Amino acid sequence: MKARAASLAAILAFAAANAASAADKLYTAYNIWFEQPTKVYSTNYQRGNILPAGSEVKDVSRSSKNLEFTDPNLGMKFAVEFVAKHHPGMTRDQWIDRFLTTRDFAALSSGQAGMSKKAVLLAAGYPPEVATASTKLDAWKYWRHRFGSYLVHFDNGKVSKSEQ
Repeated sequence: MKARAASLAAILAFAAANAASAADKLYTAYNIWFEQPTKVYSTNYQRGNILPAGSEVKDVSRSSKNLEFTDPNLGMKFAVEFVAKHHPGMTRDQWIDRFLTTRDFAALSSGQAGMSKKAVLLAAGYPPEVATASTKLDAWKYWRHRFGSYLVHFDNGKVSKSEQ
């Protein structure tokens, strides 16, 4: 009987947590670059238009390959394809958890001075893990497009040089 009561309590707690999280608004965790909103890559190639960090998203759905959502302010539907080979060791769900946040732009950008690593993440997103194994490193590689990349170098956690 105790085990059944404990199981019921766990199920109710899980349901309450899911109901609370479903009520939370979701936002983009960093600037998202796109040329066509219907085909955005998780690599975040820096071409085209920007969906700014902290943009509210609605109607979020996940499929085996894509994350889809609507930006209510722009009235646009986005489909982001997870490119697994550019994020080795990371699952699609881990990437999505990093891509979306419950924090709006004011919460995302508070307390940042200069171009710290946190500010770079906010502005450019996470560098693809295939070229930058960890954000603890002092050089991050980003792609402008499929055939062009650049490095951002850090010294004491601040940008020291950007090879653009």
